[in-house]
Amino acid sequence: MEFHVSTCTLFIGIVFLFSQTSASSIGPKSHTILITDNNWNKLLKGEWMVEFMAPWCPACQGFKETWESYATWAEDLDINVAVVDVTDNPGLSGRFLVTSLPTIFHVKDGIFRQYQGPRITGDLISFIEDKRWDKVIPVSWWFSPDSLMMSSLSLFFKAAMFIRSLYSTMTDEYGIPEWGCYVIFALATLLCGFILGLIMVFLVDLLLSTRYFAPPQPPKHVPMPTNQVKEEMEKDDESDIVDDTKDVKGIETVRQRNPQVVEN
Repeated sequence: MEFHVSTCTLFIGIVFLFSQTSASSIGPKSHTILITDNNWNKLLKGEWMVEFMAPWCPACQGFKETWESYATWAEDLDINVAVVDVTDNPGLSGRFLVTSLPTIFHVKDGIFRQYQGPRITGDLISFIEDKRWDKVIPVSWWFSPDSLMMSSLSLFFKAAMFIRSLYSTMTDEYGIPEWGCYVIFALATLLCGFILGLIMVFLVDLLLSTRYFAPPQPPKHVPMPTNQVKEEMEKDDESDIVDDTKDVKGIETVRQRNPQVVEN
């Protein structure tokens, strides 16, 4: 009986220690919402406070505990507290034009404002309770994260990170030297430009095609019959003779009227 009781006690102790070890390894549950490139559209509805951070950023690590504490007030403030890892989501750092870390944005019904106040839990809470965000100038529609320009910038950031990861793979895993990577990237750029140029020419020719008009041709010279040519030449000669006669008569008339003037 004693053996049975001690066995049960030992079993309960092992289970308790295992549960405590598991709980400590998992850590406390986070109250923040993770925003990625795939679900960032959630920010367009409701009210949000979003932090942009990176695991390698010392300032972000120092601010992590404050942000987690602020997230526990999310339900009382009726807001959503989120975090964005710019290392895993480079497109969002370009979409929001994040230039420093950590960066905090306030979002309400699709209107974005950057938080510039103290990074203290009390100030973050009063920023929502006292509606201090209403005094902050919102981001213009041109630089709004959901605008066409910022969406294009997001694609450029993704492409840049893809090229960077590809460069690391080529140098670390395949052992390609740096100059070899540059040559490959240069040839790839020329090839992409050539293909895009062909596509643009095809689209222009397809959408703005013009018909070909042949230039006007000069009228063909039709030779006149020989007899007609002779008649035309005789007429020209007769006209010359008549004109000479008229000139002679005119001179004789002038001489008769005023012979001194004509001699002079």
